[in-house]
Amino acid sequence: MDKRKLAAAYIFLVGVPLLALVAILRAGTHLTAPMALHGNWSVQADFSPWHGVPCEVLLANTPQPLLSINQSGRDLTVTLNDPEKPVVTGTIEGFTLSASPSNGRKETASTFRSYAGCLGHQSLRLQATVNQHGKQRSLTGTFHLEGCPSCPPIAFSATRQMPTWGNQQ
Repeated sequence: MDKRKLAAAYIFLVGVPLLALVAILRAGTHLTAPMALHGNWSVQADFSPWHGVPCEVLLANTPQPLLSINQSGRDLTVTLNDPEKPVVTGTIEGFTLSASPSNGRKETASTFRSYAGCLGHQSLRLQATVNQHGKQRSLTGTFHLEGCPSCPPIAFSATRQMPTWGNQQ
């Protein structure tokens, strides 16, 4: 009788968890990780159509705008130029990146900075498509200033800056 109880306990304590593990692994076979976009990106764009508009300060004092993307899963935090400039949050869905200050949530003082001459309802929005060329990725998309009807969307392309330590062998 003791051997039967021991066998039943073994099946229950070892066999059932193993079956559950196999079921979990099978259920997760269709999952794929989102594309990795973290890092610094050099942006090539002509921002001259925005000169003279109230929110041009968003891109002021930089010869070449830089995007810095922090990523956690499919959620992104995008900083334009430097930490003192606007931070926008967004997501990556397949090959499409979309980011804005509120991203569907109610804007707060911490998610949007007010700039001189830039109305509070104006915000920088970014939409881009990820292109993959081998291991190198690039972005093509547009910057939009919402709340500024006279500000046309600005087309851009961006390439990721590779860290110097990654190139050393």
